[in-house]
Amino acid sequence: MEFRSRPKSDYLQNAEWQELHVLTAHWQSDMIFFEDELRFIDILFEKYFTAMIDKDNIDKTRTVAGNLAEVKSTRDALAQRIVKHLHHIEELMVNPFAQDASAFRNEHAALEDELVSFAKSFRDVKRQVFELTERIARTEKSKHLIAN
Repeated sequence: MEFRSRPKSDYLQNAEWQELHVLTAHWQSDMIFFEDELRFIDILFEKYFTAMIDKDNIDKTRTVAGNLAEVKSTRDALAQRIVKHLHHIEELMVNPFAQDASAFRNEHAALEDELVSFAKSFRDVKRQVFELTERIARTEKSKHLIAN
């Protein structure tokens, strides 16, 4: 799953409401996927958390935990904005004069940019958690092998 900004003038200004509705519904589906991924990352993080709080890992663990919390918060806020945006599109599809079409298209462009930024942040924090977990898992395995 990769989000990329498209030239706004090319597609956004000429897109039909139905097209924007489909795209926004897809964004909503993506937010559910990200929520599931973040839930899994939380489980992984919690499983190794006791090892992560070892004095050698405490600073990195704090940083990663903070980054993870920030990404979850951003996802939640973005998901709510997408739901509102979807309702705005549905209103415009029923009544084209319900809102300012230009303001709506600007809102759509801003959401798209935020999704791109969020996806980058998500991938970065996921990588951070996996790297930290992998390092700790290797350390624990080494300790276990040495103890036997």
